[in-house]
Amino acid sequence: MTDIILLEDDRELREEVADFLRGQGHGVREGGSKREFRLLNADRPCEIAILDRRLPDGDGMDLIAEGREAAWRCGFILMTARDACRERIAGYEMGADHYLTKPVRLDELAVILKSLARRLHLEPHWRLDLTLGLLYAPNGIRVDLTGLEAAFLAVLGVHPNQPQDRRQLVLELGKDYHSYDSRNLDALLKRLRKKVRNASGLELPVQTRHGLGYMLVGRLQREGD
Repeated sequence: MTDIILLEDDRELREEVADFLRGQGHGVREGGSKREFRLLNADRPCEIAILDRRLPDGDGMDLIAEGREAAWRCGFILMTARDACRERIAGYEMGADHYLTKPVRLDELAVILKSLARRLHLEPHWRLDLTLGLLYAPNGIRVDLTGLEAAFLAVLGVHPNQPQDRRQLVLELGKDYHSYDSRNLDALLKRLRKKVRNASGLELPVQTRHGLGYMLVGRLQREGD
């Protein structure tokens, strides 16, 4: 539901929190230093950053200062073992949206994320994990995909809100256009729509545009390319 960068140098804690967040339907990219955060965020700016304060190369609060100065459209959650009131005040003054003391309660983190997403007006979106072959619906439900189904959605997701013609789709899927029956695409989409509807209760945002091809409506976040 939300694109998150999780920055924590304790590998065991980071993996525990990341696994929980992915189970909630969020997209999570992980790092253990300020340098890794900058690389991850430069590649694709995150929607919410969960930052440890004590990192191998400095204080996680420095990233909040950088983000606020650069006007990043991002929410910040600080995680720290420091529970002193002055530490919390310093975090909020720097621009943190929330401050969590370790050990982190995962149920509290889930509620904070929902609240922050609403405040930031982050719209739920569909997310495609190509590595695992999973489609996450905006309500957090995940749908298992075949390789062909995942590839079909990935191609449509490259140019959302623009019709993709059948010929190009067939070629992108690695098929020979002259020998491939394009009606198979209709059958593929019909099965995929039914699978998504049965699993999530939502309609797959893919339209058939007669004479033009198919179009993904809205946003599809892709991972694992």
